[in-house]
Amino acid sequence: MENQPPMVEISSSAVPPAAGPRYGERSRREHADRGGYSPFLPLLILVVASVAWPAFQCYQLLNERQALTTVFGNQAKQVEDSSKLRNALDGLARDTALLAAKGNASAKLIVDELARRGVTINPNAPATPAAAPAAGNSPFAPTPPAAPAKAP
Repeated sequence: MENQPPMVEISSSAVPPAAGPRYGERSRREHADRGGYSPFLPLLILVVASVAWPAFQCYQLLNERQALTTVFGNQAKQVEDSSKLRNALDGLARDTALLAAKGNASAKLIVDELARRGVTINPNAPATPAAAPAAGNSPFAPTPPAAPAKAP
């Protein structure tokens, strides 16, 4: 063990400091020297978001309103056909009830069976068909403003 090099102690004060600031330190110091970060960018993002989000929502709602108006218009024929069928069935039930009131046994059986199932027949109902809504009268269309009432 005679050929070993002598042990040398190195103290922490003997290590020279690193040359210059570490990465990113300089920019933090510069910002701190001039008063911190600018609020411009966060405020700009906030303003753009607060304008863009309601605009997007408005656009989506208008598209949905248009789609609902189209669906309503496409259903007008089916509503008219169902109204015609309903009126025809009401007329048939009314005539059957009148026959039952005059004493027809078969009509009486039909009316009793309908009553047992919860169907009521009004023999005095008018025979006029109910008005089907027109295709142009969409509930989603804007309504015109009401005329001001005149004082008596």
